[in-house]
Amino acid sequence: MSHGSMASTMREQVAVDDLGSDHFTSRVDPARMGNKANIAYGGCTISIGVQAACSTVSPKYLLYSATGNYLGPALTDRKLKCTVRRVRDTRTFATRLVEISQDQDDGKPRLCMIMLADFQVKEEASLLVYSAPPSMSYSPPEKCLTTQEATEDKVQRGVVTKKLGVLYLATFGFNSRFFETRGCPETIAPNNLYGMAKTVKTPQESLDLTSKTSADWFRCRHPLERLQDRFSALGFILDAALSFIPLTHSSKFLDDAGPCSSLDFALRFFTAEINLDNWHLREMKTIAGNDGRTYTEARLWDQQGNMVATMNQQSIMRPLKKDIQAAL
Repeated sequence: MSHGSMASTMREQVAVDDLGSDHFTSRVDPARMGNKANIAYGGCTISIGVQAACSTVSPKYLLYSATGNYLGPALTDRKLKCTVRRVRDTRTFATRLVEISQDQDDGKPRLCMIMLADFQVKEEASLLVYSAPPSMSYSPPEKCLTTQEATEDKVQRGVVTKKLGVLYLATFGFNSRFFETRGCPETIAPNNLYGMAKTVKTPQESLDLTSKTSADWFRCRHPLERLQDRFSALGFILDAALSFIPLTHSSKFLDDAGPCSSLDFALRFFTAEINLDNWHLREMKTIAGNDGRTYTEARLWDQQGNMVATMNQQSIMRPLKKDIQAAL
């Protein structure tokens, strides 16, 4: 890959180069997606942090938790740098503290994220094996349209304008480079284009905000042979949309709110049996909103109904300034 080029596969997108002494740098610059501000998509930063942490443990240690805080926006014109601290190494567990930063124009580093990653050697057996099911029954992937097909269908039926359809695909197009995604028609985001089509009625109009769901099936377009690349890829994709799903489920979009971005995250894996060549179901629900923040979760299942991972986030979501002034 040439310097400054964009990744064409997920493996390239989440790759890091080892600088020695537990210092790493992303192979490509982070990119923008689903944000009205000109800053990088947060999933880029999470995935690079996960990759760096995984690069400092033996493959027998399996990632089960990556939690952290966004400390500032990442820029799209420079690489991410990671410094990994080895906090714990036992026969069963390993813990890594990862600082992710970018160099400013004056050469000084600025922190973008801090992450704590926990690993465990695979247990010989489990006493209990269980997981909660999705909130409702969803159409299987073969009966769902791809993002491109669904958008073109809405344009042809006059549900949305061609201009809006093009804007939607451009806003979220970065993800489609790496994943094939098929939206579940029973849910909200595939119908109202994540809130961009504000007047479109969805099948969940009668539900309250915390019962509404957006769900889709996705699979990786290119093979990911290493488990750490799969962990990183899920860190990349599960970050998507969580900060503004409360808007989506309220028939609103980013232009209806003031600052709206993720503050923290908790990425948890419940199995290392992950094959992203196969379809996985992602369901997103918002849980609470107050004090200018929202709390939203994405859950992920394989086609056999086993929960693979979750991502929870608190996000800032302030009203527009004009709405605040009108209320005074």
